[in-house]
Amino acid sequence: MTGVGGGPIGLGVIGAGVAAVTGHLPASHGSHQFHLLAVLDVERGRLEQVGRLFGAPRLCTNIEDFLQTPGLQAVIIATPPDSHVELSRRAIERGLHVLVEKPMARTADECRELQIAAKDAGVVLAVGHEKRFHPTMVRLARLLAEGQIGQPYFCGVHWASNAKLDPINLIPAGYERGYRWRWEDPNVGGGIIQDHLPHYVDLIAHLSGRQPVAVYAQAKNVARDHLKWPVERSLWDDFGLCLVRYEGGLLLRLETGVVGRSLSPIWSLGSGVGEWTEYGYILATGGQVVFDLLPWDASENGRLAVWRLEAAVKSQIGWSFVEQPEPDRRAGPPSGAAAAMFQGQLAAFADAIEGRSSDIARGSDGALAVALVEAAYESSATGREVQIPASMGVHE
Repeated sequence: MTGVGGGPIGLGVIGAGVAAVTGHLPASHGSHQFHLLAVLDVERGRLEQVGRLFGAPRLCTNIEDFLQTPGLQAVIIATPPDSHVELSRRAIERGLHVLVEKPMARTADECRELQIAAKDAGVVLAVGHEKRFHPTMVRLARLLAEGQIGQPYFCGVHWASNAKLDPINLIPAGYERGYRWRWEDPNVGGGIIQDHLPHYVDLIAHLSGRQPVAVYAQAKNVARDHLKWPVERSLWDDFGLCLVRYEGGLLLRLETGVVGRSLSPIWSLGSGVGEWTEYGYILATGGQVVFDLLPWDASENGRLAVWRLEAAVKSQIGWSFVEQPEPDRRAGPPSGAAAAMFQGQLAAFADAIEGRSSDIARGSDGALAVALVEAAYESSATGREVQIPASMGVHE
């Protein structure tokens, strides 16, 4: 599928918050596969900023005006989760392809509603699991596919910040609003587990080719229960520990929160103020690998280190770094790894629209991740492992 007159695909972006301005809009602005036609946001000030930065010819504060944009063929929805179903449904009804930020919706039932609508309309429904396209994760995927460490059986991830310990001083300028709505909006439907678990549930399924089948989780509201924040300022969980079981016995352990973080193993981040620490390790039958990432909007690639059993036994070779190309820091912001991640996702969206093979996360992937989130909250409430349905019912 191409745009009007055989050119790029006509694209609109809904939401002009941090995710759009930092990731989606710069990627679309520099894309040869898409032409940015319109941006929708309820705040005129943010729209005017977008117009200055990215030259969007049509700035809308009303969904109907936005959907009537001439030549519009696809939309990116980068708004809070409680608006995803309505906005996606409206776009799908117009025959538009949709890339919606994760989580795809608040519940698995809402996800199924969107899957059915997209299938009936014959349009692509994709979900913003952009970690699939981070250059370091692409390199990790190749390392695993080559069998360099054998068959994975465990992945542990720590992804956390100190933001809630002192929001005024620890949240970077310009980002506070993006944190606060997740803490204070009663309509969001979840906290840090809803925000972060979908990323790694999807990523590990993508890297391993195995589907998750069950989860055991514990969710805490540290700011409310230990830091004595007023309830209305901390409505949702801010620390979570999740153990996800996949087909074939593969396990993922994710600990995540905004109330404390550890020191990362390679970058040694966490010793300063900083924003996020995100690292993980994979244990496999023939070796291990460690990945250590900078915050999602950073220009630098993450770091990879690998230990191979055969090399250690036969040649006394221990841990070694996996070389990656230098990131392109010339453009931006964002530049380098952050830009490549969102550019890669957008290119995969175009491939899906035009019927080519694509690594984009589909509606079924997004629904599976949301089902895991629901199961995690049920597990935390009951103290038991919760299984998820073998099939989410609708496949693209």
